[in-house]
Amino acid sequence: MIKKTIAPFMTLTTAILSTVVALSIPTPQVHASAHSLEEHVAARRASRSVAPVSNRIILQKSTSRTTTQDRRSQRLNQRRLRTVSVPKAPVRTTSLSSLQRRESRRSKRLAGKPVPVKQHVTDGVNMERAKQGIAPLRYHTDLETAAQAHAQDMSIKEYFSHENLEGERSGDRIKKTGYGVINAQECRCSYKVFLAENIAKGQSSVVQVIKEWMESSSHREAMLSKDYQEIGVGIVDDIWVLNFGSVDITPGR
Repeated sequence: MIKKTIAPFMTLTTAILSTVVALSIPTPQVHASAHSLEEHVAARRASRSVAPVSNRIILQKSTSRTTTQDRRSQRLNQRRLRTVSVPKAPVRTTSLSSLQRRESRRSKRLAGKPVPVKQHVTDGVNMERAKQGIAPLRYHTDLETAAQAHAQDMSIKEYFSHENLEGERSGDRIKKTGYGVINAQECRCSYKVFLAENIAKGQSSVVQVIKEWMESSSHREAMLSKDYQEIGVGIVDDIWVLNFGSVDITPGR
């Protein structure tokens, strides 16, 4: 009777104790992770394959060498860039035509150079003509050739005259150069040739010779005559020669 009463009691007690023991054991916590199983495996492999200290030192040395080589390459490239670099051409602020540039260069070359004396004489004569409202004379090389030859002849042969020692006067000498020589039959025209000559000796400047010519009535008349359109100058030492001329052509009918 007692065994039957104790047995169920012991069974109940055992069940209660088992429940208490089960409740007292802590339940393991589960943490959610974003890493997959493959990533965990890869991480473990990486941790196992960490390079030894000696290998890490070698890698550091090789890295330092690479850095030094890179620096040298950079310096060489900079030097090449400095050598190859070409300075930019200056930008022109003004646009000039080729004619204007040529005239500018010519003006610079002639700056400070004296004007030829023969040009001074021509300018002096034309200035006197301008005072009287008369058109200026044009320069002609044939007239200059005749004037220069006569000045040189007078200097060499030591005479002073409009007529040379051979008996030739200014008109004869000028026509020898071809000035005013026209074939009327070929041009089928009529023409008039006007020629004159001024000479002077002993003057030391253009101003002086122009002044003395203007003070002489015959020389002044030649310098201011409207019949003449062209001029040529000859100078040797203190001998001065002016040759005047013009050719008036009237076409035939």
